[in-house]
Parts: sequence; structure tokens; C-alpha cells
Amino acid sequence: MERRHITTFTLLVLGVLLLAEAALADPAAPLSLTQQNSSRRDLSTLADQTHNALAGNVTEIDLVGVAITQSWQGYYGDVSGHITLDDGNNLTFYNWSVTEAQGEVYASRTNSITWANVLCANQANVTAEESALGQNADDADSVNNTYSNSTSHPAFSVGDVSIAAHDCWAANMFDNNGAQTSQFFNVLLEESNNIIYTTLLNGSQTGFNGNTYDFELLVGEDGHGNGATTPYYFFVELV
Repeated sequence: MERRHITTFTLLVLGVLLLAEAALADPAAPLSLTQQNSSRRDLSTLADQTHNALAGNVTEIDLVGVAITQSWQGYYGDVSGHITLDDGNNLTFYNWSVTEAQGEVYASRTNSITWANVLCANQANVTAEESALGQNADDADSVNNTYSNSTSHPAFSVGDVSIAAHDCWAANMFDNNGAQTSQFFNVLLEESNNIIYTTLLNGSQTGFNGNTYDFELLVGEDGHGNGATTPYYFFVELV
């Protein structure tokens, strides 16, 4: 049974600055993750299509089909919270409210990430991820065919690690007009051969359904007949 969903949720986050001389804070788990709704396309509502066959005729017909992916889960939503200056006992010296979310949301199947070692995913990582997701490289919805290693993306930082523009495999999620190239950037990162699905926060941009969101994030999930779900750990970095 295939179980792909598009889920919306709100992340409440806390960016922590401890000491002026300390390194930039690594991405951290959100304070909370609240699912708002989850839905999927209902193929049973498709209208029947017929053609009247006539003995002796040879007729050319063109068909357009649709299938739900068995390899991906979509997330979208908003990020709120504040940047804080706390001591080691989590006592607040001062904090700043985040009015327009900027930074990144990360999702990984592991919560043991050394953020200082994060790199752009390479072809070997992509091939391994396809295997983990039960894909073939020539599948229409394979990692290779979803992310491009030449797609433009802005420069950003993961903690102390700078990711240069255009360096990583990347894709843009859709807005309400379909495919676009200016927002909802998704980037493939890795650490110790673990894929980290990454999206750059946009700050209330029009999303795929016409509503405004801070992010849209695509993550891999193997739904090829096993009916199981896949736990993902989420991390947020505010700048």
C-alpha cells in the first residue's frame, strides 16, 4: 500500500546565541512540531473515459495517465519563534522575535549529525539514496530526475559551514502556477553519507495551493508496497 502524503505543519523554533566568541549555532531541533493537516490525491474521483469501438476500424488514441509517487513525501508550512541570548541554564538575557523567517529547515532519517562536516551530496550519495528509496535511476520520480546537479540555488550557511551558490543538487518546489525557479529551493546535503533534505526559508511566499508559506520541503520515502512509514528528524536554523 502506497502512503505518500503532503503534510503542513508549523515549527516553533529557538535560535540560541550563548557567547559572543562562540561559533555560530548549529541547526537545532524545533521546540515543537504541530501537524495541521495531511492529504493525498484521490484517484477514484477520475472520470471514466470511453471510446466506441467499431468493427473494422483501426483507431489511434492518446491517453494521459496519473499516478501517485511511491518515493516522496511533501511538507509545507510556517516557522515562528525567536532568537535568544541565554546562559547555560537557559536563562534569557535578551531575545528577538522573528517576524519573517529566514534560514533553513532540515530533515534527515538520522539525528546524529555532525553539522561541521556537512557537504553537498554527490552522485554516489544520490545513487545510494535511490537504492534506499527502492528507486531505479531511470524512474520518472528518481532522485536523479527530481534534483539536478546544475540547478541554481542561493548561497547559504549550515552553522559554520558555507554552501556556495550553485554547488549542490537542488530543485524548486511548485508555487500556485506550477514549476518556478525563484523560491522554495530544496537542496541535497550529506554528512557521513546520510542525506539531509534541506529547504531555504522564504518568509511567507505563495505556495503550491495559493496560500502563503515559509517553506516547502520534499523528502524521500520508500513506499513501494511495504506500507511502512519513515521517521524523519527535523532541524531549524534561523538567521
